[in-house]
Amino acid sequence: MGHAVTPPIALQLFTVRDRTEADLPGALKEVAAIGYEGVEFAGLFDHAPHEIRAVLDNVGLRVCGLHISLPRLIADLQSCIHEAQTLGVDLVVVPYLTEEYRTEVGYRHAVREMVAIAERLCDSGLRLAYHHHSFEFQTLGPDSALRGIDILIDSPPDLVRLEIDVYWCRHGGVDPLKFLARHVRRTPLLHLKDMRDARSRKFTEIGSGIIPFRPILKTAAAGGVEWFIVEQDSDFCGTSLESCRRSLEALRTLCSEALP
Repeated sequence: MGHAVTPPIALQLFTVRDRTEADLPGALKEVAAIGYEGVEFAGLFDHAPHEIRAVLDNVGLRVCGLHISLPRLIADLQSCIHEAQTLGVDLVVVPYLTEEYRTEVGYRHAVREMVAIAERLCDSGLRLAYHHHSFEFQTLGPDSALRGIDILIDSPPDLVRLEIDVYWCRHGGVDPLKFLARHVRRTPLLHLKDMRDARSRKFTEIGSGIIPFRPILKTAAAGGVEWFIVEQDSDFCGTSLESCRRSLEALRTLCSEALP
């Protein structure tokens, strides 16, 4: 068996939302200049998809994922498909479930909606994934052992893929390495972010916290993860772009150590 291929590294643009909200084309140029190979979108901020595609092509960035809310996918799937196809990405990601979905009935309803959407996306050559936070790891009542993540994982794996987030696993009391190892085959996209310490649970740049990245990277690459995605919600060392630069440099070093 050959060596696992190191996935390319992208940035979830939510990390630099202070830049993207003000000037998305300019932000894309800055991210490319830092050295990222791809980006994951969390909104186009009223820019036309073809305009953004032209910028991406100009600066040499690929799109690894497109975060689109479940209500928008339900209400306007055709425009979402057009957006993805124009940007040249085949993975549409549900980024979050709002409060009303966070019951057993709600999660089951969300799964039904996602399966129906995924079937329609398949017809257009696209795939669907779900990005979790930590609330999905909470039990659904004082007398229940069932968690939201259990209902989500019980969906068809070829229709509802996962975008595992190692920080939110740890935040939710779950070992990110063990969770990834169990579900890596349905995880095309992996969110990599670090936790400063277990007490504060603050975000921090990759490699400066407590997440065990080397075995995570090794498991991900061996399991066929397609993209490593850097994300940091807040708690930047300086500017958001400086944090992105530091995380990219650290992640490249970690990859070279874990995936020689």
